[in-house]
Amino acid sequence: MPWCSLPPVDLFYADKGTGDPVLFLNGLSGDHLYWNAQLRAFSKKFRVFAPDNRDVGQTRHAGQPYTVANLADDVAGLLRFLDLPPTNIVGLSMGGMIAQELALRAPERVRSLVLVDTLGRSDDWFCGTLTTFEKIRRQVADTPAFFDAILPWWVSWRFFEGSDRITWLRWLLQQNPHPQPLEGFLRQLEAMRRFDAQERLKDIRCPVLVVAGEDDYVCPPRYSERLRDRIGGARLALLPQVGHAPPLENAALFQQQVTEFFAALPPLGHHLPSTKGISA
Repeated sequence: MPWCSLPPVDLFYADKGTGDPVLFLNGLSGDHLYWNAQLRAFSKKFRVFAPDNRDVGQTRHAGQPYTVANLADDVAGLLRFLDLPPTNIVGLSMGGMIAQELALRAPERVRSLVLVDTLGRSDDWFCGTLTTFEKIRRQVADTPAFFDAILPWWVSWRFFEGSDRITWLRWLLQQNPHPQPLEGFLRQLEAMRRFDAQERLKDIRCPVLVVAGEDDYVCPPRYSERLRDRIGGARLALLPQVGHAPPLENAALFQQQVTEFFAALPPLGHHLPSTKGISA
């Protein structure tokens, strides 16, 4: 797996397949391994990437506070380093926040956005959820224990009806060889608390697909509806019987929605993003 040196971080990323580029961005505490199934599926037609954000996986821990905008600048630096054409960006939860900032700060780098179970501003209700997560994380031993504790928030109640699936997911959580330290969790959480792109969303010019899990209790569909309404031309896909982890809960349905969205995009050479009104 390759690295990209972007002071103050050395960014680790997965790189697989050939074709038009697609980059996947992780949520809180997740690294590139979260996207393994999607990387396998989409690498059959695309060149796919998945970086480890600051404070997760094999990317060097930052050791100091940062913002979602800083994380977006990391991604923009990676895209420059790779010398890619405008890239399809898929971001889930915190990754969706990063994707929004990337489209606003470096629109020439973004061909399209897929915003999954995310929001345009961390309001009081969402920040209350993050505070609850912080309290839980401070009381458990490690990252797998944290996700085990929040499973009723993280996946749909319907996911629990198949006991084998829950057993599989709990096993999967134990397999990451690079669990996130508490300090990194808290820095990512603080970046999410401070995120607010809501009034700038109108400046996003690229094609946008907003994806929401019908049973998402971390970031309920009302946030996705606001994204759709504030981003010109955005389309909303509501996934039935899915919570906050569509790529894990129903990978086939998630892939179908994203694949159809990509298929409807204009040819890469015709993508000419406007920079008028874009925030720096």
